[in-house]
Amino acid sequence: MIRLALISSTEKAETYGALGTRLHRAAWAAYAPVNSGDSGQALGPVQEAASAEGLFDDQAEAFDAVVIDADQAEATRLTKTASALGKPVLAGAVGDGFNALGQADALMMPAHPWRFVPSIQSVKRSLDAGKLGQAGLLRIHRWLPTGADTSSIADRLLPDTDLACWLFRSAPETVWSLQSAANPDYIQFQLGFANDGMAMIDVAASLPSGGDYFSLTMVGGTGAAYADDHHNMNLLYSGGQPSAIRASQGRSDLVGQLQEFVDAIGENREPSVTPTDTAQAMDVVAQVLESAKSQQVIGRKEGN
Repeated sequence: MIRLALISSTEKAETYGALGTRLHRAAWAAYAPVNSGDSGQALGPVQEAASAEGLFDDQAEAFDAVVIDADQAEATRLTKTASALGKPVLAGAVGDGFNALGQADALMMPAHPWRFVPSIQSVKRSLDAGKLGQAGLLRIHRWLPTGADTSSIADRLLPDTDLACWLFRSAPETVWSLQSAANPDYIQFQLGFANDGMAMIDVAASLPSGGDYFSLTMVGGTGAAYADDHHNMNLLYSGGQPSAIRASQGRSDLVGQLQEFVDAIGENREPSVTPTDTAQAMDVVAQVLESAKSQQVIGRKEGN
């Protein structure tokens, strides 16, 4: 049994705590809030520290690995501390902070929860099994309502850029993007891969309130697969006007990501998501933004 520690806000700890019973060969053992003002049994009956520093200094023997869900500066700093103690780390929002840690001995897995959405995992399995033939065209729409997303444009582009590189198993050879000055919250970009593969991606944060949409389609040489976030809209009718509810998948993406982290530790192997994957996606995002600014096609740089 792998004992997990969590460093996060109290609100996020409640989400992670609810997932604990769905993990195999692992359990939550310790918790520390990102902000020292947070308190309470947010993760259930586990060892609690007043701060992340207290967790590392006084309770390091209480856990085997640590999950960090914090902003980039905090996540980078805490990942460095955990790694120095030899603790495997799953951390989100680290960005290029992993690279600054050098060749650490402890396992480090960046959080890419978008890869673990069940429908997207199904597309990946079909592609890897050869059911779709060679990857040809990837089409992604990710549209959010105005005000629903407060991340930077670079952070907003990272998930779908990473999905494209992951599904095509490489970085693109060419990048072209279009961003209107009149609507900076909308960007469309195309990634050209080897063997004539292409990804066409739209990312927007400018829909009317209440509207959101995500879809992913992979067209291969012998088949196609589709994923979206509509969660099986269910129609209800009991007289009068019918109504519909959206059945949520819950946080299956977080469960899958946590389980991969646990399995990599238990099997003493590299996780399926590595710091190199994050660095590659971030480099492509930089090229997308460079192309949008220059209005030119960006070619793959030597060494990438």
